[in-house]
Amino acid sequence: MKKERRSYQQWLEQIYFLTKKRRLRDLNIQLGKPTAEACTASYEPSDLDELKQLAISSNHGLEVYYEALDHFLRTKAEPFQAMLTTWMSGAKAYVRDSVIPFNDAINWCQNASDPDDRKTLAKELLALCRFLTQFSHATWEAILSTLIETFGFKSYLHYNEEKRNMSIRDEATVAQEFLEQTKDSYFDSISALTSKVAKLPLEESSRYDAIYLLGLRYLDHLFPSEFNMARVEKFFESIEIPLRDNRNLKIHELSSGRQSYCIPVEIPGEIHVIVGKISGWLDLESLFHELGHAFSFLYTDPNLPVEKKDFFHSAALPESYAFLFQTMCMSKPFLVEIMGIDPEKASIVSGIHRTKWTTLARRYAAKLLVEIRNFDNVDLLEGKQYYSEVMKRETGFSYQPDTYLFDLMPDFYTLDYFRGFVGAAIIEDFLNSNFGEKWFVNPEACKLIKKWWSKGNSHELSGFLEVELKKPFDIKCFVEQLTEVNLQKETLDRVL
Repeated sequence: MKKERRSYQQWLEQIYFLTKKRRLRDLNIQLGKPTAEACTASYEPSDLDELKQLAISSNHGLEVYYEALDHFLRTKAEPFQAMLTTWMSGAKAYVRDSVIPFNDAINWCQNASDPDDRKTLAKELLALCRFLTQFSHATWEAILSTLIETFGFKSYLHYNEEKRNMSIRDEATVAQEFLEQTKDSYFDSISALTSKVAKLPLEESSRYDAIYLLGLRYLDHLFPSEFNMARVEKFFESIEIPLRDNRNLKIHELSSGRQSYCIPVEIPGEIHVIVGKISGWLDLESLFHELGHAFSFLYTDPNLPVEKKDFFHSAALPESYAFLFQTMCMSKPFLVEIMGIDPEKASIVSGIHRTKWTTLARRYAAKLLVEIRNFDNVDLLEGKQYYSEVMKRETGFSYQPDTYLFDLMPDFYTLDYFRGFVGAAIIEDFLNSNFGEKWFVNPEACKLIKKWWSKGNSHELSGFLEVELKKPFDIKCFVEQLTEVNLQKETLDRVL
C-alpha cells in the first residue's frame, strides 16, 4: 500500500517531538533516573529524501531535514553506542588505593596533585582505550557508512559542511593563524605554570598533567568560601535575571567536581542545569558556563519558529554566550567587585585563568586541524598518529595515539568550541568598549544581552556579529586578550 505523504508541518511536529524526547532521555541519564524507551527514528532514507524535497519546494530551510537525519544517524549508531557504554561503565583504572571509573578519570585527574599518580593514570587509561577502541570505532563506522553509502556524502566533513552551509576547510586557515599568533606567549606562560604546578618540565608533561593544570584546584585556597549558590543568585537578581523560583529553570546542584550540563528539554519553557556544589574556581566556572547557555535559552522569544529556537546545526553562538559568562566570572573586575577578592590576588587568579584559556583555545584549534584532515578520510583510525603529533606540537603536552577516538567530538563540535572562544572575545570587547569593564552590572548592557538572547538561533555566529555588533568574525581581539598576559615564575611564587 502506498504511504501517505506527510506535509512539512507534520514532519516538523514529528521531529520536534523526537528532539524533546531525546533531550529528556539525556536529562534522566545525567540525573541517574530510569530512562524511557529508546528514541528511535521510525522513518526510512526515502522518507528523508521526500522531506528534503518538500522543504526546498515550500521555501523552508533545511533545519528540519538535518535534524531528522541526525536522529536517523543516532538510531543507526545506537546498538554500537550501547555496547560501548556498557563496556565503559565497567572499565576502571587503579592508582594506589583509588579505583577510578573510566568516565570519572578527568574529574579525578583534576584533583591529582602528584605527578606520579597522573603518570600511573595515563598508563591505566592507555590500556583501557586500546581495548575500548574497537567499540568506539564500530560506533563511528555505523555513522560514516550510513552517510556515505546510504545518503551519498563524500565524507563526514562533507556532511557537516552541507549541514552548516559553510566551508569548514576554510576554518583550518583561521585555526592555523591563531596557533601561530599565540605560540610565543603561550609557550612562555605554560612552561612556567607547568614547572611550578605540575612539577614537571613541559617537554615531559602529558595531557593528564594539562588536565590537572586546567582544573585550578591548586588555586582554591584563594577562593572565598562564603561565595556559594546564594551569592550567585543574589548577583543575578541584581541584574534582573532571577534564578530562584524561576518556573522555566531548574538547577540540580549535585556533588562537587562532577561534569556540568545544560539540557534544554523545551526552549524556552523547560531548561535544566546540572552542576556540582561550589567549592572552588572550577565549580564556579562550570556553573557560569552552563548558566550562559541556560539564559540564552530562557530568554529566547517563544514565538520564534521551532527551527529558529530548538534546532542547532551550529552551536558556536550558544557557546559564545557560555564562554562570555565563564570568562566574566574569572575576570579581575568580577573577582574584585562581586566576590570581594584583594586586587593583587585577583590579578594573579585572572592571569592564570587567561593562560588556561589560551591552553584550551589552542587545544581546540589543534583538534580542529586534526578533525578536518581525518574526517575527510574513510578510515578514522589512520589519523591517530597525526592527532598525537599535532597535539604535541601545538599544546606542548604529549597525547597518546591510542586515546584518539575518545578525544573526538561528533558534529564538528570542536569547531563550535573554537569559534565560540573567538565569538565570546568579540562580544566581550564590544561590551567593554560600550559599557566599560564592569558591563556585567550595567543595566543597559544586560538589557542588550537579553535582546540578543531573544533572537534564539536566528543567526549563526558570523551573522550575529555582523547584524548585532557590526563586526566581522576575526581572531584579532581574541589574540590581543590572550597575549597581553605572560606568566612569570616570580608571580606564581607569590601564591603557590
